[in-house]
Amino acid sequence: MTAEPGPATEEPALLPTVAQATSALMASWPALDERRIGGWRLGFAEGFTRRANSVWMLGPAEDTQLALGAVEEAYRVRGLPSQFLATGSADARDVAALEAFGYSPTLTGRILGRSLRGGEPAALEGESGGGESSGDLVAVTQAGPELPPDWLDAWLSWSDRRLARDRRLAPRILSSGGSSFLGVRQERTLVALARVTVVDGTGVIDCLVTQSAHRGRGHGRLLLRHAQQEAAQRGATSCLAMVVESNAVSRRLFHRAGFTALSSFTYLQAPERVSCC
Repeated sequence: MTAEPGPATEEPALLPTVAQATSALMASWPALDERRIGGWRLGFAEGFTRRANSVWMLGPAEDTQLALGAVEEAYRVRGLPSQFLATGSADARDVAALEAFGYSPTLTGRILGRSLRGGEPAALEGESGGGESSGDLVAVTQAGPELPPDWLDAWLSWSDRRLARDRRLAPRILSSGGSSFLGVRQERTLVALARVTVVDGTGVIDCLVTQSAHRGRGHGRLLLRHAQQEAAQRGATSCLAMVVESNAVSRRLFHRAGFTALSSFTYLQAPERVSCC
């Protein structure tokens, strides 16, 4: 996959390796239960989000065929699809074995990174330097590590997560790791959100979403800048994000902020297997 270079060239030593980035991303969005099979980490969270219910390929499996059988059984008994998350650090032989067993891509994207060596990111064109965006009564608020109820309500609603299960499980994942919860408020009403978690000196930015009626006003850029500032203040030397390939708006937002592609990622899901008799 072709990387989109950022406005400035990053020194490779200032960014995490793909393996380090994969570990940080996994830790920032943990499963509620897990199991290890060789270098594979099986995650389970009652089906709440792909990231928490996938096999992360952190290293090779000792016996791929036996490991695959154990994986499919573990997810089958939980009523979940068997799916893997493969990044650039995944063992190529294991990925080939998955494809040979009928696994196919269901979602692709990019792991993006940016060094924070230069300190706090400068304001982008069209932004003010402070906590308010120009021309509007808009302020950035921050809370952590407690998950604000109105932040959770907005994220669930704007992300179309309306099941009772989502409300029960989301706080257990989102509040892990001492995350900070950022919000853009217009006259005290939340109009955009983001979450930042620092793992081993790397900031992970996710849950970046703007209410549909308020898109196109620079709230996402403002939040992204503040998320990087928060990560830097908490000791992070770089920031990461996972962006779905089809989300051109998010790709452009991170590109303008100086993020570059470290790796691609692909979710691979097993075909429906029909039992005989």
